[in-house]
Amino acid sequence: MKTKLPGNEIQEREINLQQQLKRSLHQAPSVIDPAHLRATILLSRQEACRRQERQRIPFTYFLGKQIPLIGWKLWGMQCLFFLAAYGFLSDFPGYLTSPLLLAKALFCLSIAVFMTALPLLVRSVRFRMHEIEGTARFSSVKLLLARLIVIAIGDLALLGSILLTALAKTSLSADSAVIYLCFPFLLAGSGCLFMLGHLPPDRFLAGSLLFCSALILGFSALPGQYALLLQPSYSAVWLILCALLSGFCAHQLRYIIKTSSYEEMQLI
Repeated sequence: MKTKLPGNEIQEREINLQQQLKRSLHQAPSVIDPAHLRATILLSRQEACRRQERQRIPFTYFLGKQIPLIGWKLWGMQCLFFLAAYGFLSDFPGYLTSPLLLAKALFCLSIAVFMTALPLLVRSVRFRMHEIEGTARFSSVKLLLARLIVIAIGDLALLGSILLTALAKTSLSADSAVIYLCFPFLLAGSGCLFMLGHLPPDRFLAGSLLFCSALILGFSALPGQYALLLQPSYSAVWLILCALLSGFCAHQLRYIIKTSSYEEMQLI
């Protein structure tokens, strides 16, 4: 039978073992083989050159990887939104006969199209992945640009589908329908892009939702005496406003990519 050693004796043996190991390590001669050292340096240089010559992933390839990751979710949700908009434009005859009500409906639908993509822009913060994405090969700005491209593809397809539905189900002219959809969409986009480049992610989502909701309430509550503002006779004014808003959106997007501290704000 094995005898159990007392605790003090076990501690003494451990201390003696540690002391013997320390003496052995200190007394061991440190011999550096010059040949091995030169071989290690050579391998290090070869690995550094190999990493520099490694082909970088192009942005188009990265964008293609983002489409199956986030594109199908957004586009699927936008398909459901289109089905709801199609049913709305088809089943409410009051909106089909009144130009003012129809203009209000298209204004609100256009802003709602933009709102469908807002949660995707703060997806990293919602799942607490923004710090990991910040250390990836592609910067947070390039990831944002890829998401904006995916969003733009879905939004343009959705707006085009609503436009065709409005032309088929109503008596609106093509130029009026285009203006009624483009102007509120660009207005919502200009405000949200401005907040995207100047606000932290948590404040951006709340601010964008409040801004878009205020636009929807403002357009839907537009009094009847202002109906002339929505008439085709003001198409030149609407086109100028759309052009100015497009320029402002492009300026804000360039500011986010080139100048703003977008990456730093993701970590706040």
